[in-house]
Amino acid sequence: MAAISDCSGKVVIIGAGIGGVTLAALLSSSGVKCDIYEQRTTFSEDGFGLNIQPEAVSVLYRLGLADKLNSCGIQTRVHRYVDHSGNLLFEEVRGIEAGFDTPQVSISRSELHNLIFSNVKTNAAFHFGKKFSTDTLCQAEWAKNLIVGADGIHSAMRQNLFPDSMQLNSGTMTLWRGMTPMPKFLDGRTMIIANGDDGIRLIAYPVSKPHDLRGESLINWVLLVPISLDKPFDITTHRVQATNFLLGLIKDWHFDWLNLQTLISTSKTLMRTSMVDRNPLDKWSHDQCVLIGDAAHPMFPIGANGATQSIIDAGTLATAICESPDFKTAIAKFEQIRIPAVSRIVKANREMNLRELASQALSPQERVQELVITTANYKAETTRTN
Repeated sequence: MAAISDCSGKVVIIGAGIGGVTLAALLSSSGVKCDIYEQRTTFSEDGFGLNIQPEAVSVLYRLGLADKLNSCGIQTRVHRYVDHSGNLLFEEVRGIEAGFDTPQVSISRSELHNLIFSNVKTNAAFHFGKKFSTDTLCQAEWAKNLIVGADGIHSAMRQNLFPDSMQLNSGTMTLWRGMTPMPKFLDGRTMIIANGDDGIRLIAYPVSKPHDLRGESLINWVLLVPISLDKPFDITTHRVQATNFLLGLIKDWHFDWLNLQTLISTSKTLMRTSMVDRNPLDKWSHDQCVLIGDAAHPMFPIGANGATQSIIDAGTLATAICESPDFKTAIAKFEQIRIPAVSRIVKANREMNLRELASQALSPQERVQELVITTANYKAETTRTN
């Protein structure tokens, strides 16, 4: 990419999450000056696993991260759908094995965050512990700079630009997350999606190459629990009770190849969040302010597309900036490419969640058929370009 040629301003990025840091790294490597404002005083080492799809991995490869990603993360080979007894229902190959030029990579969020940040050049200035507000820049600077809201699902930038768009929609599920070191998990490159008859689902996959090289697996797991079955524990003070509650939910589950009690009870940490999204917007910008990532399009965590789409946003916007004569043209190009694509994914995630819940009422044979149809439809909808 060649740096934008006719612009006296710079790019101001609000939020230093995955999307914001990726954009900073891409722009700074192309000679575009940017300031990044992050209200936290430092990057958090907390966080769980991410599954990064090939199109987003190709963006990270542009930063020269191929070797580092391979040495830290896992190249996911297959998604394996199983029932609550661990019986195979259906498998779907992923990444290189599915014909993509780049792999699907599973990695811890903090590891990926630090890898991307390490590639940010000196053209980017980070301002930690400083919450961005309209007072940060004078009116003249607002007029000449591009302001990017990468400040997540509770985006202050979105609230400022589109105050009537903040309503969260519930997916009627609660997500319990954990990260657990375990003995080698299957072939070390498999993600499992397990479905119970009561709507409970378990997603688990290894995220650490160093663990794999030691014959182990660091497993990221998510237990999706219908809100009708969930209990709102304060995990910080009731960790044991929360763990016992989760174990009780899957007491009738049994996998010969994964000790579920160990997976849940020895997790390094636990986190409980609600499954929510927002209705797609038909515009992400106003003047020279634009949103990316969860600030623009929070989505249900179905299909492993949240962080992936933030990275693709960053890659698309960086390219538009570097190939456009001015910031407004860049924003228009970015929105034209990304809004239709991401709006489809938000809707497809909703549909996939509903279909997976509905499949619990089917017979085992019917459920397999439904999984094949659902995954094929999802793939077609989320990868088409028009």
